[in-house]
Amino acid sequence: MAPLHSTITLCAEIVVSAMVLYSIYWGYMKGKFPVALAGAALLYEILFNVTYMISRLGTQTDNQFITPVDLILAITHGTLSLIMFITLIIFFILAWIGYRKGINYFKAHRTSTIVFIIFWTISVLSGILLYFVVYYTHL
Repeated sequence: MAPLHSTITLCAEIVVSAMVLYSIYWGYMKGKFPVALAGAALLYEILFNVTYMISRLGTQTDNQFITPVDLILAITHGTLSLIMFITLIIFFILAWIGYRKGINYFKAHRTSTIVFIIFWTISVLSGILLYFVVYYTHL
């Protein structure tokens, strides 16, 4: 059974991901960057998600990942999540600056926006998959 804090973090990450994606959608479609929503998503990522991931480092045991595939999934998710966390901060700061100058940042950087959305989604989905692999497939 999954620890309660892992389950809460999983659910919160899904909500925060919806906030991130909606911020991009709103900025792209309406030409306005939802600063409060994007800021709340960034604040959660900085204060809680990173803290959670750091707290998980010391709790892993030698048999936590039963198969090499489990280990590869964990390494891939952890690495991608860190990259996407840093990218999110940079991306949203640049967007905020662009929208303040009257530039629809996400439209002006359409390819970067699409690439970000793809990798953000892969990162979140790999975390969901990892949650179920670690806590529910090796009972």
